[in-house]
Amino acid sequence: MAILMFSGKAAAGIVRVGSPADTGTGNCIPFGCGYNGEYQQIYTAGAFSGPITINALQFYNTQNDGGATAINSGNWEISLSTTPADWNTLSATPGANVGSDNSVVFDGNLSQSWTFGDTLTISLSSPFTYDPSNGNLLMDVLSSGLPAIGSTGSSSIYFDTNGFDSGNYDGNSIMGRVSYKTADSGYGLVTGFDSVSAPVTSVPAPPTFLLIGPGLIALAAPRRSKKGVGDKWSGPRQRYCALPRPVGTRLRRGYQRPRNPGIMASVPRLPAPTWRTGPADR
Repeated sequence: MAILMFSGKAAAGIVRVGSPADTGTGNCIPFGCGYNGEYQQIYTAGAFSGPITINALQFYNTQNDGGATAINSGNWEISLSTTPADWNTLSATPGANVGSDNSVVFDGNLSQSWTFGDTLTISLSSPFTYDPSNGNLLMDVLSSGLPAIGSTGSSSIYFDTNGFDSGNYDGNSIMGRVSYKTADSGYGLVTGFDSVSAPVTSVPAPPTFLLIGPGLIALAAPRRSKKGVGDKWSGPRQRYCALPRPVGTRLRRGYQRPRNPGIMASVPRLPAPTWRTGPADR
């Protein structure tokens, strides 16, 4: 009996939203400079092919070199949720955009050494499962404790963006952002989602003993032999017409010697034949 099983998860991969990046430009809010406040970015559901479980976020610095050698020290609280708002319907009031399944996925300091071309990878403390059929994906970032932009010791790292459109911030239809309580439809940071496909329902194989057990029972059960014409008979021998037939007699009509003595083992013994005087057998 064949057992069909499916893997519980698909292979891991990076879902990157916003590529290719705007050429020669970028944005330092909210991770690359002294921005203290709330930042939101929305990703339209159409950018995802199906449900995913997000384990990490990635942001890239490939287009604009600000000369920074480290990310500023501070605290970032990042939340993810599923929202009915879209890239072009974001409210400038951040609280109005947050979905009912909002979950804090990171809370800590991102400070680290930096070189132009590096990738900021934020490993989530709580993976988030997102199903695009339920709405769009919202990232909410609360940053605090950072040195003010332009102050001594403050650096700026310009992460890749999409939708700059000569400073109009409306060049795509897949992302939107809220910063400084202003909503921009069609602009945001290029983002990578390190994820795996949502779990696939599997059909577990039954324990081995459940498969072996019936076979052993079948082997232990009594075997019945079906005998037919040509089978060798090993039972007790029966004697038929053992009495010598007198000369000048013949078998009474209605009695016939069985062709296969074996079939007589399960039926009563027939009475001995009787003889009658008459013409010789023909």
